[in-house]
Amino acid sequence: MFLALREIRHEPVRFGLIISVIVLVAYLTFFLASLAVGLAHLYRAGIDGWGSGSVAITDASNENLSASRLSDEQLSTAKNLAHEHSTTASTLMSTAAVAQAPDVKDEDGEALRDDVFAFGVDLDGALGPTVASGRAISNPETEILVDDSLEAKGLELGDTIQLLGSDHSWTIVGFTHDTTFQSAPVVTLDDQALSRYGPTSLSPAVSAVVFKADLAGDSKAMKSAQDAGLTILTSEELIQTLPGYSAQVLTFSLMIGSLVIIASTVLGIFIYVLTLQKRPVLGILKARGVPTGYLIRSGCAQTLVLSVAGISIGLLLTVTTSLVLPSAVPFRLSGLLDLLIAAAFVLVSVIGGLISVRVISRIDPVEAIS
Repeated sequence: MFLALREIRHEPVRFGLIISVIVLVAYLTFFLASLAVGLAHLYRAGIDGWGSGSVAITDASNENLSASRLSDEQLSTAKNLAHEHSTTASTLMSTAAVAQAPDVKDEDGEALRDDVFAFGVDLDGALGPTVASGRAISNPETEILVDDSLEAKGLELGDTIQLLGSDHSWTIVGFTHDTTFQSAPVVTLDDQALSRYGPTSLSPAVSAVVFKADLAGDSKAMKSAQDAGLTILTSEELIQTLPGYSAQVLTFSLMIGSLVIIASTVLGIFIYVLTLQKRPVLGILKARGVPTGYLIRSGCAQTLVLSVAGISIGLLLTVTTSLVLPSAVPFRLSGLLDLLIAAAFVLVSVIGGLISVRVISRIDPVEAIS
């Protein structure tokens, strides 16, 4: 380590350039990772907020929550399954809609409109969301809760909105936090009120039954559900079936993995070139009796110091960026993911730095000095 640090202090410009390359690639990697986590969170936050173990939807929906519509018989079967397994069963009405606020103007001076998902639930049940600001619904006929991402677009407590296709007006009495589904904000209202006053063209109906327990691993429950034309999925399985979710996660994962490999390879090449340039110096050290193993360990330590310094600065820049980005950008830091990326960077960088081991081990002191 002494030799590695001394060499870095002796040539700060050269090693500073190497660190700057690592910083830029690490910053880009952490930035993309945070965007990936933010986008994935927008897709799944609404489902994660249920705290459920499994969800029953219709077979005909092809595992698509938005396309699922349970019949009365299927709903009865699902509730019987919950009773048999001593767990709670909560019905969910889900429909895509367009929310418009006649009294709120957008940037073009027109009535504010935004794509939303309307979730009709039993407000006193397990799916009732936590109110972040404002109050809970006291009059289900006329009151509604909306995700606070709509607050950033100009909606306030007391504003009225309509779901396109219905003349019924709803008053916003509270904002919820992290209630999004497929990147769209969720508006939460009473299920009976949604059925009665929702857009007639969308035919609101029970889309799913949400179980507190995980029935997906129970063969008897799965058989009963299958006989009734139902599919039981775990919450994670349901999230994986969301349109575009898996493709999005896979795309970002490949990009992040590629950046880790590219950055580590570049660092390995830099160290290899530096080792070639240091052949005379290394030859002198070997002639003076410095063991080859010590020189190899010194090279690995140098690679470790450069990678850790570059990655740390890149991560610090990412955290700083998160503080100044507007809330509209789906940017979300993940400590665990960032730690895994940093560890992968360091590991692959050290492995890449071992490329120079062969050069060091084969240096002939006499040949190198001459």
